[in-house]
Amino acid sequence: MAGIAGLLIRNTSNDLEIMFQKMLGVSRHRRYESYNTVKHNNSHCVIAGAHSFQSPDGDLVVIDRNQDLVFPHWIKDDASISKLFGAIIVIVGDKGLSLIRTPDGTRALYYGFKPSCLAFATERKNLWSVGITDVQSLQPGMVVTQPWDGVIFHKRVATLEEPQKTSATHQETLKFLRRILSASFERIREDTSCAILFSGGVDSSLVATLASNRCNSSILVTSCSEGAHDDSAAIEAAEQIGLPLHTVELNSLVIWETLPEVIYAIETSRQMDVEIALPFYLASKRAMEEGCTTVISGQGPDELFGGYARHVQTFTKKGADALNLQLFQEVSITHKTNIERDERAIAAHGVESFFPYLDWNFVRASLSVPVEWKVSPYRSPQRKIIFRELAQLMGVPSKIAQAPKSATQYSSGSSKALLDSVLHHVDGLKETSRKKASQQVQDVLDEIAYQIGIPNVKRKNEQLKLDMESVSRFLERH
Repeated sequence: MAGIAGLLIRNTSNDLEIMFQKMLGVSRHRRYESYNTVKHNNSHCVIAGAHSFQSPDGDLVVIDRNQDLVFPHWIKDDASISKLFGAIIVIVGDKGLSLIRTPDGTRALYYGFKPSCLAFATERKNLWSVGITDVQSLQPGMVVTQPWDGVIFHKRVATLEEPQKTSATHQETLKFLRRILSASFERIREDTSCAILFSGGVDSSLVATLASNRCNSSILVTSCSEGAHDDSAAIEAAEQIGLPLHTVELNSLVIWETLPEVIYAIETSRQMDVEIALPFYLASKRAMEEGCTTVISGQGPDELFGGYARHVQTFTKKGADALNLQLFQEVSITHKTNIERDERAIAAHGVESFFPYLDWNFVRASLSVPVEWKVSPYRSPQRKIIFRELAQLMGVPSKIAQAPKSATQYSSGSSKALLDSVLHHVDGLKETSRKKASQQVQDVLDEIAYQIGIPNVKRKNEQLKLDMESVSRFLERH
């Protein structure tokens, strides 16, 4: 798992190398493999990254991408950038510095400013380390250019536009979705040793089926509480799919020890994000221990095909057009609400991530599917109807494809297990009701975030008495 971190400083001072080393020190898991310095008059640009090369025009090009994915090593123009997948790119030349994020948004890039300085990195903590707390996220499909001497400017090279509803028949649409999704999996190299984040639901089961057909070595990894839905569902589905399953138990002790690491990795203490990231973080750790280099996530179908109860409610109360708009809006921001968090949780263990459902072509094709084929209040299951049909068409057993599923934090048991962990490690909460204790969970997470140095965290209850041993151990490691 590589990354990118860099600085462009005008009127270079002696602080350049000190700042650069601080940035690299907070994300050692990113395994930077190339180091480059470009000088222009009195300005310097230093970059650490993975793959770097000189373009035909003489520009320095640094690309952060999953090395297990097939990737064309060329960038001709804006049109070619819009066709790339899963990358961030930095180009330094006579005109200055350009930061590029491919339109799928599965790789993040952040930037921020100090006097006479632009800093940029794959993670926000790199910028925090040099005192930049006002961090901006480069949006998917955007290019930000900082001239050597001039004002920064933004340019969009690819835009996700609300598509027209397809005129194809139901069966033609299924065949088209099948072809596009198969092409997405052709991005991953056949010799990849991959792990699938597995819950036993239709999304991860289809990923597992297609990955096992493509990769020479595939395993399933799930992280859940004993007795949670994902525990039994994953075992049963793994037997039907025919892949080995590795299970990591979520319990009170494991969670409390892991919380500082998870909050640090995903760079937020927001409760829902922590609950979702916990099983991803622990499953990815197991994947690394099993020798896997890429972790494949089934994130995406819920937003693309109407996988939540709110989607059925919108369709029932407001109609098809309203649901179309809702799905489009959710997909448009899923890089921010889901993917950036998930990618950091996976990357914390030095492994790569792959989000096949967020292939640009599959996203656009899915959004063009009539919502009447996605949800129906009169069917069971009510949600992701055509996607479940697609899963069966591509080899997922009917029992798995048609099974209902709850959100990750509930099906994995991470929400309940987090509350149990807080009850056991915060003084005075054992004597209260679970309902009242649940109201303190966010305050506890914020306190941990504050103690480990996450900026912009507001401590709501400084009177909380936490077991701080896991925080102390975290600070010793970092």
